[in-house]
Amino acid sequence: MNLIEKLGLEKCKAIIGGAPEWARGFCSELSVYTASNKGDKLHITCLATIRTAIADHERTDHCSDIANHISPLTKVSER
Repeated sequence: MNLIEKLGLEKCKAIIGGAPEWARGFCSELSVYTASNKGDKLHITCLATIRTAIADHERTDHCSDIANHISPLTKVSER
């Protein structure tokens, strides 16, 4: 399960949007920002990882029109 599926896209965007300048990580169990992106007892997610997951998600092709997926070099022949 990737980060977007685990937390949800809107939650990830809210975490990044509300992050203070000093924050490097986010603890989802306590819903707090951390100055470090590593934790001993709690799972802390690096904010850079969340930013990357959002960028990857938004870069994904969601087009369902097959015409956009056919190579322009494909020849169409009529029967």
